[in-house]
This record gives sequence, C-alpha cells and structure tokens, in this order.
Amino acid sequence: MANRHKNICYRCESVATTREHFPPKSFFPKGGNLQLNTIRSCVKHNNSKSNDDQYLLAQICINASKGDNLAKRIFNRSIVPMFERSPAFINMITQNAERLPDGSVRYLIDTDRFNNFFDSLSCAVFFDKFNRQYAPNTHTMSHVYLSLGSDDPQINEQKKLVGSMLEYFFKNHRDLIEHFEADHVDEVVYTNELIAPAGMDASITIAHSFYGVFEVVSMLTYKLQRVCE
Repeated sequence: MANRHKNICYRCESVATTREHFPPKSFFPKGGNLQLNTIRSCVKHNNSKSNDDQYLLAQICINASKGDNLAKRIFNRSIVPMFERSPAFINMITQNAERLPDGSVRYLIDTDRFNNFFDSLSCAVFFDKFNRQYAPNTHTMSHVYLSLGSDDPQINEQKKLVGSMLEYFFKNHRDLIEHFEADHVDEVVYTNELIAPAGMDASITIAHSFYGVFEVVSMLTYKLQRVCE
C-alpha cells in the first residue's frame, strides 16, 4: 500500500504531480494568506471532481446561509456568478425544488455527488492521518448527512442514532477524539473530529462541520479479517 513518502496519489497508484486542497479552496474566503491543508494527488483525482466540489459548495451554502454569515458571503461571491454564467448550473441546483407553505424552498440533492465528495474528503483525512491510502478491502465507507432533511423514516432513524452516538462520545470520551480546524481569518470554515482510538485497523468515524452549521458523519467501518489456517 502506498504511503505519502513515495510521491503516490492519495487515492491510486499514479504518481502525484499536483496537490489537492481538502476541503477544496473554493470553500474558503479569498485573501488572508490562509495556510490550507493539501494532499498529494494525481491530475485525475485532483481535477475530476471539480464539478462535484461546486455542486456541494452551492448546496452547503444554501443550507448554511444565515443573515450575513460566511456561508452567505461565499455563496454571493462564488455561486451567484456561476448562476449568471451557466443556466445549466442553475438547473442542476434547482431541479425539482419545492416551495413549502412557509415560503421556504426545499432542494432535492444528488446523493451520488454528495457521496463522491465525502468519499474523497474522507480518503484525504485518512491519508493525512495514517500516511496510507484508504483501502476498500479493509473498510467500507458510508456518510450520514445530519443537516439534510429526509422523508425516509430509516434515514431519519439512522441520523438519530449517529447523532446520539456522537453526543455520547463527545461527552464521555473527549480525550479519544482528534480535533482539526482549518485555517481561517474570522469565521471557521471547516472542522473535523476524528474518532480512531484503535488506529487504522479498526472502525473510524469522521465528523465534518462546514461553517459551524452543516454537519456530516463519515463512517469507515472495519471489515473483520478471516484468519487463514
């Protein structure tokens, strides 16, 4: 398995010729000389998900915008100009949107795009922590979107259980959680809480937070390994 000292991409065996920001640089305000986290990447894994990055940024900012907070300012700076340039992008974001009786709008999200984004982000966090690529043969990965509403009772029950698990862990085992906070000027853009007390050879939980409002939990569940006799 590749490690970061061999100049190998964080997601594949290709030579890393670029560095990818995680989370993407577009999520942060311009200026301020921010020292953002980067990971070694091949061109494919750095550039192929740029559309997903912009889609996620738009949806997260829509969800997290409150008054004149940072999410609202980034939406106005980065997403509004894209709306003006690309009717197709507007359609991608607003497709099947529904206006509710209280005047608010419910946007349907593309789950595949969300999963692709958080797969990459979680792989970057894993690689940065353990100096090893995430391996699908040892872990399965899934994401729970705590800040998104759903009409599916099973999804809502899962969100409730995961939220309760995190609350218990934060209250009783804070010493086992590693906190990361991305560089910022005034308002925090991104943080994560990494729960991996047994290291990479066990299940791992990553609790992501964007703009202090949008919460996602990534679960890297360890597969039991069969012992050969």
